[in-house]
Amino acid sequence: MPQLPICPVCAEPVADQPVQGWTSAYRGGEAPWWHLIDNTPICPAGGGTYSQAVFVEDGLPADTQSHTWLFAMSELFTIVGPYDPARLGSALTAAEHLTRWLFTATGPFSAFLAMPTPTDVAALIGHLHRTMRLLARVHVQTDSYIVEQVRQPHFTGLDPASRAGGEVIDAADDAHVFLKYAADGTAQSAQVAGIALSHARKVAALTAATSAGRTDERESARDIASGATEPTGQDLPQQTSDTVELSDAHVDELIASAFGDEAGFGSEMTERATRMLATLITYLSNCLGPARAAAIPTSQELADLATSLTYVTHTLVSGLRHLTESPRGSETDGLDKTDAAATRASLKDAVEGLRFAANHFAAASYTAAGLDPEGNQR
Repeated sequence: MPQLPICPVCAEPVADQPVQGWTSAYRGGEAPWWHLIDNTPICPAGGGTYSQAVFVEDGLPADTQSHTWLFAMSELFTIVGPYDPARLGSALTAAEHLTRWLFTATGPFSAFLAMPTPTDVAALIGHLHRTMRLLARVHVQTDSYIVEQVRQPHFTGLDPASRAGGEVIDAADDAHVFLKYAADGTAQSAQVAGIALSHARKVAALTAATSAGRTDERESARDIASGATEPTGQDLPQQTSDTVELSDAHVDELIASAFGDEAGFGSEMTERATRMLATLITYLSNCLGPARAAAIPTSQELADLATSLTYVTHTLVSGLRHLTESPRGSETDGLDKTDAAATRASLKDAVEGLRFAANHFAAASYTAAGLDPEGNQR
């Protein structure tokens, strides 16, 4: 579990370098620790010496389900290596995956489950601060490496005195300039995140009593969200003035999390998506029918709807074309060759019909928006 160094006198988070040293390994100076809030030395202890930082847990609960994975990761990515391109690629892939997960976890819906208390938020901000400090150093070290190695023939395979070698060196020098800018900018972001961490910890401390009283509620909410238990009347929050309701943004975030680019695939997910699509299509049908006056009050709403239907139809055309033009798969298992061929023929006819419909949806969209098909304003 990550530990946060804090000043034992004022309880402010500290770092072992002043801000101006975050892009280097230098740890000298007048003090061993520096406050994140204002970049001042750690508070003095008795006898005129500086205090030593104390380390505290970040307050997040342990995740028993991921413990084995965390242990395996610590064994694979140790300080002593191995270091090779393949392991670097694995580290980059894992880092990007976890960053995407953090992006989803901090969304308008998921954040209610991932960070139900100010302590959880402070822990995340602490991670962002530490990560940006490390990234500043990574920028600097990458900069130093490419500038030094690009002049070595074994690195580039070129003679530095040749024309191509000179162009490579010039490009590396340009990369050096921009990597330095990136390092300085990342260090500045880390500084601001450190100040935010200080304030977030104050929020967590001031609300600690309330958060402690909600511990059972948080665990119950996580169990319900993970499917470990079924919600009961006692599990559900009481209807009060501050009860959180799902907004449009929350619903969009939930759908994107379930059916986004990183969603899994399976027959159950397909059936679920189909049921959701049927519900949405039924709603749109009502918007076009009895609810038209309220749902589509102006031509602009009609144009927007036609544009969306154009995209949906074109997307279906793309998927169905892939199905009908690729080799036969398990989707026609159980059918004889005649029925399988007839099914594909019908789907091909559907593709042509949908393409025809998409063209007319597009024309309706342009016309309702007051545009001609070339996109010129009328």
